[in-house]
Amino acid sequence: MYRYSVDNAVTYTSEDLVLFRESPFACWMERLHLENPDHGIPPDSGSAEPGDTMTRQDDIAESLRGEGKQVALIDWDAPEALRRGEALQAMRQGVDFIVNGQLALGPLSGSANLLMRTSGYSELGNYLYIPCDTQGKTTIHSAFRLCFLADLLHGLQGQLPPQMLVIRGGDLLPLKTDDHIYHYRAVKQRFMSAMRDFRKHRMPDPAESSHFGRWSDCANEVLRQRAERDDIGEQLVAPEVEEAIADAVAAEQADAAEESLDVRFQNPIQARLATGRGLKVSGTLADQARALQVEVVPTAYEAAPQAPAVAPDAALDNLSFIGSGDLTSLPTDSGAFDVDCIDDSDYALPESDAAAAPVPRPFSSSLHTGDDDFER
Repeated sequence: MYRYSVDNAVTYTSEDLVLFRESPFACWMERLHLENPDHGIPPDSGSAEPGDTMTRQDDIAESLRGEGKQVALIDWDAPEALRRGEALQAMRQGVDFIVNGQLALGPLSGSANLLMRTSGYSELGNYLYIPCDTQGKTTIHSAFRLCFLADLLHGLQGQLPPQMLVIRGGDLLPLKTDDHIYHYRAVKQRFMSAMRDFRKHRMPDPAESSHFGRWSDCANEVLRQRAERDDIGEQLVAPEVEEAIADAVAAEQADAAEESLDVRFQNPIQARLATGRGLKVSGTLADQARALQVEVVPTAYEAAPQAPAVAPDAALDNLSFIGSGDLTSLPTDSGAFDVDCIDDSDYALPESDAAAAPVPRPFSSSLHTGDDDFER
C-alpha cells in the first residue's frame, strides 16, 4: 500500500490483499506505518518493506513483435499516472497485446505483465482482454493475483475475463476465472471493510494470523504481555471464582434433585434426607436422634407398628369408586392376542389364501440395483 502521487490517496495492490489473507495483523501494521511512520514500533531488524512482485517484461514484447503481433509496450519506469493512461488507451485501440501495463480502479491498482486481446463482447467493442502471468515463478498466490487483475478488467471493460493465463516459457496453463474469482472477491470485501474501519488503537489479534510479516518482534511482545497479564489475573481471581462456581453448581444440583423427588417421600424428613439438603432440627441431642429415627423398618420377628386410627376425610369419599369395581379380563379369542394395539386387518391374508403355500421368488428380483442408471 502507498499513497498515490496525484491525489495522495491510500492505494492498495494485490500484495496487500495477499498479506491480509494470511495476516490481518501484519496488514494492519503496514497501514499504521503508512498513516503514522513515527508510531514508535520498529519493524524486525533486517526486514524489507513489502513491494510489488511484478517485474518488467520487455523481452516478451520483442518476441511478440517478431511474430507480427501488434504490441503496446509501456515504459516500466514512467510515472504511474502515465502508465495508467497509456494502458487504458491501448485497450481502447484494441491492440493484440499490452506489456507492462498498469490497471487501476478506485483505491486498487496493479501492474499487469501482459494483457492479451481475445474474442468476445465488452464496452470496448467486439473484443476483451484477459490477464496473463509471465513471471518465472509460480506460487500459491499466482491465481489470486490474476484475479486481482481480472477484477480490475471487469470494471474497466465491463466484462469479466472468462479465462486467465499462466505462461511459463513454452507452457501455457489456462485458468477458468469462475473457479477463483469468488474467493478473491470474498477476501477483497473483508479487506476493504478492514481498511475502511481502520483505527490506530484497534490492533487485530496477532494470534489469528498465520504469520506476522516484518512485525514478528511486535507480535511476540504483545502475546507475551497478554500471557503474563492472564497469569496474574488467574492468581488473584481464581480462588474466588472457583468457590462461586462450586456454590452455584451445588445449589443447582440440589434444586434439580428436590424437583425430581419421588412422591413416595411423603415424610419431610425423608425428603430432606433424599435431597441432601440437611435436616432442620434443634434442641438436645436426644431430640435430634428422635427426629432421625423415623419409619424404622421392622425385622422379621417384629410386628410392624400400627398407624393410629384417623377419622375418615369426607372430602375423599368422592374417590371411593377407584378400585372398588371388579376387574374383568378383556374378551379374547383363541386365535387373537390378548391386547390388540395394532390393526392387523391391513396385513392379514384372506382366509382362503391363508393356507396357500408361498410362491418362491428369486431374491434378486426384489432388489432394484439401479443398473439402468449406469452406462456399461
